[in-house]
Parts: sequence; C-alpha cells; structure tokens
Amino acid sequence: MCYYISMKLQIDEININGEGLSHFEGKKYCTCGVLPGEIIEGTIQKETGNFAEIKLNKIIEPSLKRVEPKCKWCESCGGCDFMFVNEDCALEIKKKTIQKYFENFYSGDVVTHYSPKTTRYRNKVSFVINGKKIGLTRKKSNEIIEINDCLVAKEEIIKVFKIVKSYIVKNENSTINHLVVRVIDDKISVVLVCKNTPKNLDFLANELKKAFEEKFGLFLNFNTSSAYILSENWKYVCGQKEIISTSLGVKFFAKPHSFMQINDGVRDKIYKRVLQEIDGGIVIEGYSGAGLLSAVMAKRAKQVYAVEINKTANLDAEKLKAENNLNNLINLNGDCATILPKLVNEFLDATFVIDPPRSGIDRKIIDAILTSNVKKIIYISCNPYTLKQNIYLLKDKFSITHFEIFDIFPQTFNIESLVIMRKISNHFE
Repeated sequence: MCYYISMKLQIDEININGEGLSHFEGKKYCTCGVLPGEIIEGTIQKETGNFAEIKLNKIIEPSLKRVEPKCKWCESCGGCDFMFVNEDCALEIKKKTIQKYFENFYSGDVVTHYSPKTTRYRNKVSFVINGKKIGLTRKKSNEIIEINDCLVAKEEIIKVFKIVKSYIVKNENSTINHLVVRVIDDKISVVLVCKNTPKNLDFLANELKKAFEEKFGLFLNFNTSSAYILSENWKYVCGQKEIISTSLGVKFFAKPHSFMQINDGVRDKIYKRVLQEIDGGIVIEGYSGAGLLSAVMAKRAKQVYAVEINKTANLDAEKLKAENNLNNLINLNGDCATILPKLVNEFLDATFVIDPPRSGIDRKIIDAILTSNVKKIIYISCNPYTLKQNIYLLKDKFSITHFEIFDIFPQTFNIESLVIMRKISNHFE
C-alpha cells in the first residue's frame, strides 16, 4: 500500500544494502543516496508493518563527508551508487556495516583493503543497445541512459564504446542488444551480442584496427533471450582470439566468455592474501572457473583439486595448467555439490577454498564439510547475505579467525569479503 506521506528524518546508519536507515516511533525507515547523520526530507512510498521505504526528496543537513559526484550520470545510471562519498569514508562505512551484520559470529577487527584505483579500474563493462541508442540502464529499470563516458571503466573501454556508437549511428541496427568490452593490459576483447549477424562489420573492424592495431579481437554472440546477456553461441570475426597475460607469476588466457574479477589490482590482493593461508598441504577449491586462483595456489600447495561445472571453463583451466607446467593441479569438471563432498571426506587436513556464486555454498557441500576432517575454510564472497547464511550453518564446528573486506568496486556499495574459518578444537578427531 502506498501512502506518499512526507516526513523529516535523521539517518542513523547504513544497512547491508547500502541504504540509509532511520528509527522513529518504533518503525524503521529506509532510503537510498544518504549518509549517517544527515537530516533528510522524504516521502513514504511503501509501508509494511514497522518498515517503510522512503523516496529521498532533499537533504536538509548534509554530512560533512558528502562530496560532489564526479560523474554527471551517476544519479540516473544504475552503476555507481556510492559516488557521493570519498573512498576513505566509503570503506569505513562498509566496515562498520559488515561488523554489525556479522556481530553474532565475529567480534574481532574487520580488516579493510583499498583498491589501487578508484576510477578507471573496471576491466569489463556491458553496455545496452537499442537501435541507435547505447549506454547503461537506469537502476531497477530497462531504460537506457545514454552516456559519453563511464569513470569506473578503463579508458580503452570508452574508446571502443565511442567507436561502436559511431558504427550503430551510421548503420541501420535492429539486431544488436549489447556491447561487452574487456581490457587486460593493453589488449581488448569486443563482443556484439545480437540476434543475427549485423551489417557492415568490415567498417567496424577497420575502425577498431585503426584505434588498436592488432591488439583487439572482435566476436559475435547470438542471443535472443533477455534473461541473460551472453549465450553459448559464439562467432569469431577477426583479430586476437584470446588475451594472454600474467598474474602473480601465472600465465593465463582470457577469452570473451571467461570469468575474471573486474578489478585487476584488487584481484591480485585477494589472491596474495589467500596464498598466505596455503601451507604446502592439500587444497580443495570449489567453483574454480577458468583456474587462475587454482594455478596461483598450486605454486605453493602440495596438491590442488579444483572443481568447476562449466565445461568450457574447465577446458580453459586445463590449458592454463599445461602452459604453466602445474603437475600438482587436478581440474575436475562436474557439479561441486556432487564432487566436493567426496573430496573433503577423502583428504585429511585439507584447506578448503571456495569462491561461490551469489547464491552461496550448496547445502550438500556444507553438510559434507561438517562431517569431514577439513580444518580450515577460506571463503571468498561477493554476497554478505549468503555468506552469513552459510556461516550460520557452519558456526557450531568452525569459528571465524579473520574477516577482511576488499574494495573491489569503488564508487559502489558492493563488498567483497574474505573469511578464514578454523575448526573448533573440541571437534578435532
């Protein structure tokens, strides 16, 4: 039920969604785009029980920590929802939010890690295309916000964006839905997501070649579904078929479909931190993707078992293994929920490393861990909700010894967590 009642509120704290929370007369009021301590005027949009959603009308008394956003599209685009505060303050707010959210499971210090770059850090961006329009979508909407720049994207991505924008303006387009660009080092992967082959691709290829010489690859991805951006139906057009680079001493290969962390600098910080916990024994990794972290850990572990359900990613991991001569790395293609329980029960004293999707760890895996001899869990999470749910299920046999957050998405409220859990001593067998 909608009320549209205007009211004045003070923001008490920021919740795990990055929204401001106010408490007044026994009720909680939630609104976006605010900071702790600010006095605001807002309108109740929706009210359920003792909770109400507020639309921000104006900030009456702004926080001294508020800054002017550097991007003129940030309030309309759905990307940078935390650009109105500097990085020091933003990371401190994230830390306090995480401490409160997990206070029932961890009372120690939450260690924070900055991003080496706060702008121009994203190595991959997906743009939406409709006819001659290209841009990013409004938050919680399919409306395209036409932009000329994106401050968190690497400069090469914006260069490609402008070339493709010129291409779709000059050519009749009813087939291209998305542009997906990835940059690693100075090499670029350009993907047009379309219903069928676009016209005049030679023109686009020539323009890309003028801008990047031989350091690009152009691909088509055929997809008619709106449920996801990329399908399994690919076509190589021209240029480089893959990007070759190195990370922490490991040579890796990135194809248009490969999963890679968005922020190269923070990715390396996370992987270095994981390495500090690898003591030369057996490592079991779930949801291992194209295998970069697996290969990094294999440099220090006695043996690494890496499990990934996606067959293409598993083949990429096998190539990475061969190129780096990692004979102590075993890549297993299959469902983590089926394979991981067998592995954790087979190897004594194994370190269990997991970087699951937003949905968290499958319950079968958790049950297997609880009955296994695993002594240490290294959990990398992009979703505090499912991380908390999983920790709750593990808390009777495992306790958190380290909780760290990495600012992998500066200018946003997204939080990447790394949690170290050890088996509680009275459960040792």
